[in-house]
Amino acid sequence: MENLRRLFLGPTAVVLLGLGCTSTNEAAPAPQGGSSQGSGGNNAGGSVASGGSVSTGGSATTGGSATSGGSVSTGGTVSTGGSVPKGGTASTGGSLASGGSLSSGGAPPSGGSLSTGGSVSTGGSVPKGGSVSTGGSVPTGGTVSTGGSAGGAGGGSGGAGAGGTAGTVSTGGATARGGSSGRGGAGGSASGGSGSGGTTGPFPDAGTVDPNKKITVWMVGDSTMQNCAGSGQCGWAAEFQQYFNANATISNQARGGRSIQTWIWGDPNVSKTAATDANGDCQVIDKTTYSDNLTTMLDPTNGMKPGDWVYVAFGINDGTATCNRHVSKTLFQSDLDFMATTIRSKGANPIFGTSTSGQSCSGSTNVANRGFGPETKAAGAADNVPVIDLTTLSVALYNSLKLCPNGSTTFWFDGTHFKTEGATQVAGVVAQALKDQGIGLAAYLK
Repeated sequence: MENLRRLFLGPTAVVLLGLGCTSTNEAAPAPQGGSSQGSGGNNAGGSVASGGSVSTGGSATTGGSATSGGSVSTGGTVSTGGSVPKGGTASTGGSLASGGSLSSGGAPPSGGSLSTGGSVSTGGSVPKGGSVSTGGSVPTGGTVSTGGSAGGAGGGSGGAGAGGTAGTVSTGGATARGGSSGRGGAGGSASGGSGSGGTTGPFPDAGTVDPNKKITVWMVGDSTMQNCAGSGQCGWAAEFQQYFNANATISNQARGGRSIQTWIWGDPNVSKTAATDANGDCQVIDKTTYSDNLTTMLDPTNGMKPGDWVYVAFGINDGTATCNRHVSKTLFQSDLDFMATTIRSKGANPIFGTSTSGQSCSGSTNVANRGFGPETKAAGAADNVPVIDLTTLSVALYNSLKLCPNGSTTFWFDGTHFKTEGATQVAGVVAQALKDQGIGLAAYLK
């Protein structure tokens, strides 16, 4: 009994804690709004049960008492150095599950991880907005060094938990905008992921990017991105390859005249009959059939592979008032969510982009004239997908080239689409944005 008293009342405790236009007048109107993007009572003397965790100021989880007999079971050791939870009562290291041991700094038994203000579910994922305290451990061997935090607007675990087997987060490596793995979360893939996600930039879905690995960069958009035509019209994605090293191959799946809806399902598969629903959206005829382009990307042999990247940009034809191109703001964001989920299901990494602006002058200044920017950014925030605001970046490019008020016969094909010179410069702007925003695909740039 004396040993048990010391176990709970000792002086120290270990705390476990782009879719294109077929003519020059298909430009969408300017955006019209759109969406932008615990404490608890103390349980004096409470201890941590097997696999449990203690929130800041919170009470011990169910089973907060020493195991049968009130003593540390065989093999259990307690090291000095744990801290007392805010508002809590010190206990000598807490109680240990069978065979468990507490190391200096408070590593929890049975795979539990630490959180601030939240509990830890089985598998040790960090709750939305939670962070991993200094010295806390992640499940199955993964460790977190000082400064490694998981925060922001993330999601719950979609797989084996945050961190993954033997994954580590280096000093200061933040897993921004996410909690644990899974759709909308951060820190590894749905199968457990790599614990080193914070080292590759603010969007950790890609894990550790190896620029020596052969990958495909899939381009999804409209005629402002599609391959060059004999007429001289040239989409900017057709000129993207020149900015990458030999290990990245561009596969341009952009199609002229497409909205995001008709690109996903196929133009003939979206009804041209006026819609009758509240949003006025054009109805898909057969949702078991995808477009040829998406079917190509989903092919199990030649389609998307783990480590690939997919750039998705729409918003020009989507603003058309009639079916089958019309897409409401609500459906537009939902379709981007569908794309992110589909891309990740293949182990690839999505990037969203807003549309290129057209030649729209106010005196000698070019001004943006594209819609769906707010919806694209909102979808990126909701799905933890990086967004390149090419509407804004393209306007800055046009103004740097002084394209207003007279335009350019070498840059523009028609004021909406580009010639090769214009396409090459816009592609260069996107490549620079990959670097500036710390997106993992930048590792493959020359």
